Amino acid sequence: MKPRVVAFLLGTALPGTACTVNDPVAILRTPDAGPAVLDAWADHCAGSGPPLLLGDPASGPPRCSGELAQSLFVRAACSCEGLTFSAPFVADAFRSSAGPYAPGGTGGDVGVNGGLSANDRVQVGGALQVGGASGLQLNRPLTVGGSLVSSGPLSGPGASATVAGDARVNGDVALASLTVGGVLTVPPEFTPGPAQAAGLLREPVAPVIPCDCDAATRFDPGALIAHHTRDNDNTAIGLDPAVLEDVTGERVLELPCGRFLLTRVAGTGHATLRIRGRTALFIPGGVNLVEAFTVDVQPPGELDLFLAGGFVVSGQLTLGSAALPSRVRVYVAGTQALDVSAGSTLAGNLYAPQAALNLSGNAEVFGSLFVRHLEASGAVQVHHDADVLDAGAACPAG
Repeated sequence: MKPRVVAFLLGTALPGTACTVNDPVAILRTPDAGPAVLDAWADHCAGSGPPLLLGDPASGPPRCSGELAQSLFVRAACSCEGLTFSAPFVADAFRSSAGPYAPGGTGGDVGVNGGLSANDRVQVGGALQVGGASGLQLNRPLTVGGSLVSSGPLSGPGASATVAGDARVNGDVALASLTVGGVLTVPPEFTPGPAQAAGLLREPVAPVIPCDCDAATRFDPGALIAHHTRDNDNTAIGLDPAVLEDVTGERVLELPCGRFLLTRVAGTGHATLRIRGRTALFIPGGVNLVEAFTVDVQPPGELDLFLAGGFVVSGQLTLGSAALPSRVRVYVAGTQALDVSAGSTLAGNLYAPQAALNLSGNAEVFGSLFVRHLEASGAVQVHHDADVLDAGAACPAG
């Protein structure tokens, strides 16, 4: 059976107005939307559509979605708690605008507010900052392509570490070897161990908190979701917010540019979102799908997806494209854990500072992760698309 398509493609003639189970394309439109409204919205969405302004103007200046993305996804990975790895971990970076990902690119910063414990090799292409007083506990080699700052010691009698830039360590260096391309700073009361460095400074090292996870200052997706349940563009295109509440079989929702509301995405089937403009989608009831969930974003589209109420996909999750991960940004409100099954595609930027992310099997992420905690049963690779750092280029000045 062909997938059912719920289409809001403005200014485009599509075949089939009746809806039966055998229709290759079943199109639902709201009769009272009127062609004038549709035509006007098609003009509004010319190209990728205008920059999206989010939030309640009564509470302060609205925030441009691109500026929000580039301010939150500055690292390949950020963890509000500590990290423990039993398999290899790799973080690096590339720019999707310059071509597909290829190993060996520079960049890919990692921030950990707690300690970092690794039983296998860790390779960070950019800077590594560890905020926990326990510092880094290593059993295998650590390689850092940028600078290293640790609020605690470097431990691991049989392990080695190589840092291309400067290293600042607020504790003893108790490794088999430490090679620092720049200056190593260790407070006078601690020992630098068997370190080789371009220079050695004996002065205090201030603790770091690399990821902004504090409840008083972190970004709150829930506030935006609450506001845009009332302030959205559903009426302009005749979108029923309940259209994906009971997904059976295959269902495809195509959206133009704008800010839209879906009450919930749930069911036993496979739901697909197709985005071809600048689109923000708010789902206060979350996602709960049995078969699969696909988010398909192609140029000139970009999606900012705001979720509350959980994000559960029992089957395969396909989030974005490995060729263009900077165009997909997902913001999760709440503390419910996010479980991603083996074989899923994560090609976007995930912001869930109150939730744990659980990855099954070996996982390769194209984009970035900002989570409360990361659990992985296999090797993890995170390829930061640095194009997200320019996501606000089209935003209004000021």
